Amino acid sequence: MTSSLSSSASSAASPTSSARGKDTKAALLAAAKRLIGERGYGGTSVRELAAAAGANIAAINYHFGSRDKLLNEAVLQAFLQWAERVGAHGPTDPEAEPLQQLAARARPAVQDIPSMQSAFVVALEAILQSRRSPELHEQLAEHYAKLRQLAVEEMAASGRGSHQSRRSLEVAASYMIAVVDGLQLQALIDPSAIPTGDELAALYEGLAAAARASGSSSSTESPRERAR
Repeated sequence: MTSSLSSSASSAASPTSSARGKDTKAALLAAAKRLIGERGYGGTSVRELAAAAGANIAAINYHFGSRDKLLNEAVLQAFLQWAERVGAHGPTDPEAEPLQQLAARARPAVQDIPSMQSAFVVALEAILQSRRSPELHEQLAEHYAKLRQLAVEEMAASGRGSHQSRRSLEVAASYMIAVVDGLQLQALIDPSAIPTGDELAALYEGLAAAARASGSSSSTESPRERAR
């Protein structure tokens, strides 16, 4: 009877213990993201992580194995959060030209810059740290590849994109990611210098109009004139 009661008590306590463990792990990750953003990867100590999370130092090794593994998981999560927002501005009109699709994404992408800056700072720390961590480097490379893949698939599903070569779509995907990353980087240095969403959209729309005009004029030339 006693052992039966003990067993019941144990099984009843188990879910609570499991929930506490998940809460502690989540608190450590949240603390790691905040401290990395404030102090950098190298400036974040085990003691500060435990104090910020309201946990003991042993919890870091128990849940993650080491400080570096905790920090790597935190920066990877922040990178994924940033990457998801980069790819979130779509789909647009599937029949729109690539530059028109970029114009449609420009406004929300720029509007997101202030709210996503803290995640971008940690993602930037992840990229820098990956130069010293082969495992983190491999993970980031894999996630960048997935981000490009999603963009390529979206463009390939559109009427115009279906006629483009795979490589041209990959180049366009890399370009889109580079623009968003680059704007965030510039905003860290001088937020007033980056274009507004309307200005960036107007640039893309102007380039699209110029491309259409160029294509139209070349189609009216004779084969002899085009060969010159």
